[in-house]
Amino acid sequence: MHAFRPLAALASLALISPLAAGQNASGVRALADLSLEDLMRVEVVSASRGSDRLGDVAAPVFVITRDDILRTGVRSLPEALRLAPGVDVARLSGARWAVGVRGDAGRFSNKLQVLIDGRSIYSPLFSGVMWETQRVPMTDIERIEIIRGPAGAVWGANAVNGVINIITRPAQDSLGRQIDVELGSEGAAVVHGSHSSGNAAQGAWRLYAQIDGTGQSSDPSGGEANDASIVRTAGLRHDREIDADTRISTQAQLLHSRSDDTRLRPVVVAPYLLQSPTTQTISRAHVHSTLTHRLAQDAQLTVAGMLVIESGEERGSQSIDSQTADLELAHTFRPEASAHQITWGLGTRLYADHNQTQGLGQFTPARRRLLDWRLFAQDRWVGFDDRLSVVGGLRVDHTFFAGTRSQPSLAVAWKQTPDTTLWSSLSRAIRVPSRGEEDADLAVAVIPPGRAGNPLPILLRSGSDAPTLVESVEALQAGLRSRVDERLALDATLFRQVYDPLGFRSSAPVNPQVVMAQNPYIDASLDRVAGRAVVQGVELAADWRPLPSLRQQLGYTWLSTEVPETASRNGNALSQSPQHLLTLRLSYDVSPHLSVDAWARYSSARGNASTSASYLPARKVLDLSARWSVARNVVLSARAYNLGAPRRVEIQPDIGYSKPVEVAPGVGLRVEISH
Repeated sequence: MHAFRPLAALASLALISPLAAGQNASGVRALADLSLEDLMRVEVVSASRGSDRLGDVAAPVFVITRDDILRTGVRSLPEALRLAPGVDVARLSGARWAVGVRGDAGRFSNKLQVLIDGRSIYSPLFSGVMWETQRVPMTDIERIEIIRGPAGAVWGANAVNGVINIITRPAQDSLGRQIDVELGSEGAAVVHGSHSSGNAAQGAWRLYAQIDGTGQSSDPSGGEANDASIVRTAGLRHDREIDADTRISTQAQLLHSRSDDTRLRPVVVAPYLLQSPTTQTISRAHVHSTLTHRLAQDAQLTVAGMLVIESGEERGSQSIDSQTADLELAHTFRPEASAHQITWGLGTRLYADHNQTQGLGQFTPARRRLLDWRLFAQDRWVGFDDRLSVVGGLRVDHTFFAGTRSQPSLAVAWKQTPDTTLWSSLSRAIRVPSRGEEDADLAVAVIPPGRAGNPLPILLRSGSDAPTLVESVEALQAGLRSRVDERLALDATLFRQVYDPLGFRSSAPVNPQVVMAQNPYIDASLDRVAGRAVVQGVELAADWRPLPSLRQQLGYTWLSTEVPETASRNGNALSQSPQHLLTLRLSYDVSPHLSVDAWARYSSARGNASTSASYLPARKVLDLSARWSVARNVVLSARAYNLGAPRRVEIQPDIGYSKPVEVAPGVGLRVEISH
């Protein structure tokens, strides 16, 4: 895998060639061209695996557009997700992020299914998404669809709190060459180049390469945080319409990621916590292909396949080699003279890995092969002159650790007017335990002697011997989506989610055993126990266009969480979720060639008491960005971010993991040259 490291650099050199004057596809787009009516008609595919108008979807869906990403100048996927209401995003270190929907943000947030063009990047090793090892060039993103709330009936296990689907542009939509260079504070830098050619009928392709990295942040003591990172990627996308009824899309990517960190390693001698510098490296190759064939006027067959080969290492901790293969078939049809549209399908996934752990514990067994399969079906009925739609879905997932589980859903939407939709849904989703939860026995913390009446230090382990716990949530949602007039659009959602069972960290260690080593200690497990939690709240979004050149967007989320008191004291991710999230963005076109944006964000306190070790006070920040088309083929962008806030930790790392770092204000400058 390391052999392809030079490939990104070679591809970048190949893409950097003399650029003639031409129309810049990434230039400043006028706000007047982005009407509310057009946005309500945007076709989304994540809600039902089909193509639905955003204004008609019976689910809390938000779409982050390509223009939103370009105007704000965000540099990474997690930063872009802050544009959506109800998404809690916090920076853990230079390249590491915590992302959660309706709470549960953390280093290993495990209730959020994340897709790139329908390909899941959810890790079966540690349940979640390692954002520092995932890259999609920001200029290649067409839109990001975000579904808040359970979507297990559509996307399967682990789509508990929501689904994020990052959709990239077809190759034929990015013809020509483009070079992007960005420099920013704390050593942040991005160099990206792409070349696209061809057409849909004969085949279009896009080749890209990118190198991006971050420098060192500061830790709370004022020293360097040892969190620098660099990621090299090279990729290819090919799209072709084989005939009038058949099209195929294939994507491939090579990636090498390197990120520094300071691990907090538990030791059984004072001071019982060792700050150990380490480096995480990940090398990955993947290919993903989707074939779509129209069988008849109202019938379509889709076949998708994926292969991923990955190797990684965290120095002094563990190394892993894994392979993943996935195949899925989906069939959509409408029975003759029927108001029903039926989608059904099946799929299977094979995951195999080899883990070697050093010092902190072990995986037992070191090698695993996990074979999972799935069946899903959905029926959509439309009646009353297309004003009423009812969607019922059921998915059955069989996984290695959880066995066979079902996830049903029912949604109803009523078009009160052509521009106003009322909807409600009831659904259930599950989260299956990961390989790490079931097989890893890792040291996570040490309780010093005398702290809990113990005469010896207590070494706490992750408790892999605990019974398998399959988490489940039932959710009731209701919403209103309306284009009030040509200037104002509103979106409101009420929800209540009941988690039962939900895994919590046990309040007391179990199975203590005295270990008579050179420094005697007590070895005990920190098990996961089943409990119940309730999350309910309100999500609001408004889009107001008072002038053709002025746009104001508001997003607000109120979240109420009820968790057991012991879970709150132990720092459960739900109990650390902010009660209020507020974003206000103002976009203004100064001229046809210059746009400016101001983006204010507010996050209320994390944790319940200022005396808690995980408590963090409320945070208010302001981002400013400008985008200037200086020539037909040159665009300059500048931004200043995290303004008005002191240098501070945004979120506390998970127990037994990394040293916290402080997030500071910064600036960035970007130039885009295209031909």
